[in-house]
Amino acid sequence: MGLHKDEAIILSKRAYGESDKIMRLFTLSSGKISAIAKGAGKSQKRFMNTLEPFNHIRVEYFEKQARGMVRIDNADIIETGSGMETSLKKVSTAAFFVEFADRLTKERETNTALFYGLKDILARLKHNEFAYTDILHHEFKILEILGYMPNFNGCVYCGKVIPDEYKVHFSSERGGVLCPSCSRAIPHRTYSGGTIPRLVSIGGNHDGPVFEVHDSKGLSDVYIPEETKRFEKEVREIMESFISFHLDVEFKSYKILKSLI
Repeated sequence: MGLHKDEAIILSKRAYGESDKIMRLFTLSSGKISAIAKGAGKSQKRFMNTLEPFNHIRVEYFEKQARGMVRIDNADIIETGSGMETSLKKVSTAAFFVEFADRLTKERETNTALFYGLKDILARLKHNEFAYTDILHHEFKILEILGYMPNFNGCVYCGKVIPDEYKVHFSSERGGVLCPSCSRAIPHRTYSGGTIPRLVSIGGNHDGPVFEVHDSKGLSDVYIPEETKRFEKEVREIMESFISFHLDVEFKSYKILKSLI
């Protein structure tokens, strides 16, 4: 039995028996692991709210031959998720991203970029409620880290480079855009001009919403322009169909988050 010291982000927890807790951790050095915290549900003094979802912690744990569930011996907070509880949207967004990391990674696969990407998302959520474009931006970053990005550059069938003005055909099955010629033979959906290039720009350097939300009276009656509604509807369709087809997962947290955005 070996003692390990590491940093971890808590993905989830659940009760086990009368006093224990089962945890899902994404660690810096060892990737995703399952852990048990003996007595965590009985003694409030031992871990002092350290083992809460979205917390970034310093953890010590024992394991046998790098297999199965580890046993948490000690844990200290580096940064809590405190601040998210003020908003259902913040909590739902955080839940979506930790579930994303949990469902799309294998046990014991180290991924430093994913660890720091997830840490950054959770830290930002403490102080900011994400707009839909923010969610998309970070979703793209996670997909890129994991190697699951759709192809928005060249035609996924013939490989031809497609100018932005012709990026209107997207094939979920093929995982990317189609040129006008190939779109005649490959099943796809056609979107409004500009939707896909704007989507790509969100995945890059994103400093704020693609569209401004205007307040028509200065105090209330905030409205969302029809162009924004169309854009977000089409982008949700692109990303949902792509993830459903290629990743074959259904995120429980996304159902709640979708109702809020």
